[in-house]
Amino acid sequence: MLVFWLVAWPWVGAALFALPRSWAKAAAAVVGAVEVLLFARLWALGQASVDWNWIPDLGVHFHLAVDGTSLVLAGLAAVVTLAAILASRREAGPAYYFWLLLALSSAAGVFFARDLVTFYVFWEVVLIPVFFLLTGWGGEGGRAAALRWLIMNLFGSFFLLVALIAVGVLHAEETGVVTFQLAQLAHTAYAPWAVPWIFLGFFVAFLIKAPLWPLHGWMPSAYGEAPAPVTAVLSGVLSKLGVYGMIRVLVPLFFPEMARWQPYLMALAAVGLVYGAAMALRLRDVKMVAAYASLSHLAMMSLGIFSLTRPGEVGAVFYMVAHGLMVGGLFLLLGWLEDRTGTRDLGALSGLNRQAPRLSGWFQLFALATLGLPGLPGFAGEYMIFQGLVVQNVTVAVVAGVVLVVASWYMIRLFQGAMQGPRRAVTLADLGVGQVAVIGVLGAVVTLLGVWPASVTGTVGHTSLPAAATAVRGGERG
Repeated sequence: MLVFWLVAWPWVGAALFALPRSWAKAAAAVVGAVEVLLFARLWALGQASVDWNWIPDLGVHFHLAVDGTSLVLAGLAAVVTLAAILASRREAGPAYYFWLLLALSSAAGVFFARDLVTFYVFWEVVLIPVFFLLTGWGGEGGRAAALRWLIMNLFGSFFLLVALIAVGVLHAEETGVVTFQLAQLAHTAYAPWAVPWIFLGFFVAFLIKAPLWPLHGWMPSAYGEAPAPVTAVLSGVLSKLGVYGMIRVLVPLFFPEMARWQPYLMALAAVGLVYGAAMALRLRDVKMVAAYASLSHLAMMSLGIFSLTRPGEVGAVFYMVAHGLMVGGLFLLLGWLEDRTGTRDLGALSGLNRQAPRLSGWFQLFALATLGLPGLPGFAGEYMIFQGLVVQNVTVAVVAGVVLVVASWYMIRLFQGAMQGPRRAVTLADLGVGQVAVIGVLGAVVTLLGVWPASVTGTVGHTSLPAAATAVRGGERG
């Protein structure tokens, strides 16, 4: 039942509406902290599941289960969401914090779901809190950004729904059993004519949600208009849902199809990698530099998955966790920077380290982690992904290596442009004690992952990959 409570507990946030407005942030922080404690308990137990017969006539189960991959990603969601709550403005109000907690519940549901219909339900619920967070607390273009988010993701959800129905129907035709359980669907021999189309349906949905080039159209406006803590959740947690779907659905169910299309999949991810880096290098809006850097990093995770190798997949999962913490912290810092200076224009910022040494110090740590400095987790994730790439496609590995050099360029440019150089005639308050505590905890976890990546890779390797490998071999036999 513990895995169920990890999904259900954030709904306690509905009680925020019964509390005075001034209590909302503190109450939401308590709910988020309990979620982190529940995750810590689940980490200690290692395994947990619930499997309830939800819609018997359709073979649908409410099935949640834990393995290494879902465990570390649920932990990421809990930690980043709590940090976002603590970094938010007190006056945001109960509805704001409720939607943040609902986004956490939905993400955890996607990570733990082992039935495709259950997966789809949580996948859809994610749309609701983000839509209202953008419309209620976004910038001047928040409503337009929310509509773009909703329309593009509903478009992807349509493809996902059609694909999952097709999978269930074809499985029933072959076995006579109606089910949407992923473990059973992984061993189905689907009709050759249907496989490419079903694969495409899932792939488009995952590409949009991540987002990944070229279906990233909702990302610039949503990241740009959302408050910094919401952007931290969007980029640090919710962007992982699409990448996770590739691991949880595409690899076990469609491994032969992925192997057949592997060169094209890797080329697509490589273009996204280059595109995100090029955009980050040319933009002057500090928040959008981080947004397109995140787009490039998501393409790197996808390359690890598309390598169809054990190091590539483990590296992708590790990089998902590391990236979520790194970019989540980076967006919080950029939000505090904008609050203090009133601008996101890199050209208007300079020499701020003299007035805000604490902000500058933490900014430097997260910038170095994001560019992949050895000893920090970005490097460990990239190294493992490269192990998979060089085995499968040396050309793509070289392209990725060049992009890493560009990543160093745009992150150093971002930090130096804002924090170093001649001092501007502005008065800038440094981070307060509470802000240092929030970013300090994220920074400590980032540093720990850099020196001890086995804390994640050991968990993923022991519980997730053998099961995935078994599913892959079954797909090859089919």
